Amino acid sequence: METFRTPQLNLIHSVLELAKNINRHQEFVLKEFNLSHEQLNILIILFYDSCKPSLSLLEIQEKMILSTTNTSRLVDKLKEKKLVTRKANRENRRKVKIQITKKGEILVRQATEKIKYYTDKINLKISDEESFKLNKKITEINEIVLDWH
Repeated sequence: METFRTPQLNLIHSVLELAKNINRHQEFVLKEFNLSHEQLNILIILFYDSCKPSLSLLEIQEKMILSTTNTSRLVDKLKEKKLVTRKANRENRRKVKIQITKKGEILVRQATEKIKYYTDKINLKISDEESFKLNKKITEINEIVLDWH
């Protein structure tokens, strides 16, 4: 393990390393489903995170874990794969609503289930109480980082 001048720098390094490793593993899992992280994120937003049957591109973009200006392009790729539908509003053609298809629902369930299998292994190493405490600290640090710009 690499050591740094301060424990806080060491923590930041460890968090970045963890994020990189989780990202790399999820990329490996998502290859099986021919999906990118961002595409899965959109499907999760449409299937799990939304109370509405469809969302606008802006609503999806606001909920993205990794903000992207390519939301429209990502949705187009999901549409090509028949995982979402894209419908223009009759009164305002610029307002587009995105809805997940049955095929998209099946795929997002399968992909998240496969990812969950591996995250369950993490759950064996950290208690709920430890998770809450870590999450609280990470959220506090994230808020500080967001204030930087």
